Amino acid sequence: MKGSAFSKWLSLAFTSPLVYVELVAAVLVLVGWIVSWYFELSGAAKLLVWMVPLTILVTSAIVGFCYATYSLLSQDERGSGVTRVASGLPSGARPCIRFLGWEATEAPLISPQGREMQITERPWLTRLTFANEPDLPTSDLMAHKVAGHVEFYDASRDSFFFGMVGQWSSDVEGETDTIAVSQIDISSDATPYYLNLVLKYDVDEECYGINNDTAVRAPADWRDEKRKLGQGLYTVKVMLHGTNVAETFWFGLINRGIGQRVRILQIST
Repeated sequence: MKGSAFSKWLSLAFTSPLVYVELVAAVLVLVGWIVSWYFELSGAAKLLVWMVPLTILVTSAIVGFCYATYSLLSQDERGSGVTRVASGLPSGARPCIRFLGWEATEAPLISPQGREMQITERPWLTRLTFANEPDLPTSDLMAHKVAGHVEFYDASRDSFFFGMVGQWSSDVEGETDTIAVSQIDISSDATPYYLNLVLKYDVDEECYGINNDTAVRAPADWRDEKRKLGQGLYTVKVMLHGTNVAETFWFGLINRGIGQRVRILQIST
């Protein structure tokens, strides 16, 4: 560390604004010495020829060393200030969104737009559970304006089927309450928040991607044909973005067909 600081000091000293003066003075000293030796000058003539340039060289070098010392001290003071500010921040001072699990619950009968489903059998809603669990759970670490973008692929991730903006929901007095927003604030007290994925009827082989515009795209029964997934295994990519939040999660989605509910398995990237 000391060697590095000394090298930096020398570098600053010989790259100061006076470096060109030093170079010219050094050349004049050399030329003056050669001239005084060749012509055997003495006295005042000798002083004028090479002693004056030597004085200029020494003076400019001293000024350069002073400049380098001042520059290093100034940088240390600025660096110390940054360190103090940074060290004043608590560790883990960011929201921390974690995946807690998944569940299949009865779907709401009323859409976010207030429309009632025209059905005789209530479908199942498969959703993911997330929570904000920072190391220091303070109100300042609430995750603001978190939106979820969901993409569906085949099992090998080679074929992309469709993507959609996620739909958040929460439980209120034991009933599923759909929040008709694409963004949500997630508190830092580990309260669970739910991101809806698919809707499935027991009588169907297929399941259907669901979000806030499903009731507009398929108002009668929410079976959105453009977001239909047949029986099989799929890969789901969930990207959560918000203020100081950028998280990506991967899941396996298993649709086992008629009479079976959709299952979810978290997988690595």
